[in-house]
Amino acid sequence: MLSTYIRGIFRGASRAPMTGKRGHNYFKGTRTGAMGRHTNKGGYKIEWSKVRTYHVPDMTDCKFKPYVSHRSPQCHVTIEDQKF
Repeated sequence: MLSTYIRGIFRGASRAPMTGKRGHNYFKGTRTGAMGRHTNKGGYKIEWSKVRTYHVPDMTDCKFKPYVSHRSPQCHVTIEDQKF
């Protein structure tokens, strides 16, 4: 076990972050979690208890305004119109 530490010192310890492209059998993932399971026939069965649901409140009498007004004029600008 001590020889592995000594071997690592001579090789130079890597201080770069571990990514999915580094290492054998390393899977970083995306922290999303599984929404179901795979079946024996190659399909995928969704477990609805694991599916994320978002409950949006009723905003009809809300005093907050949208970030952009619905009355703002429509802008149609292409790259050719701008001068670089």
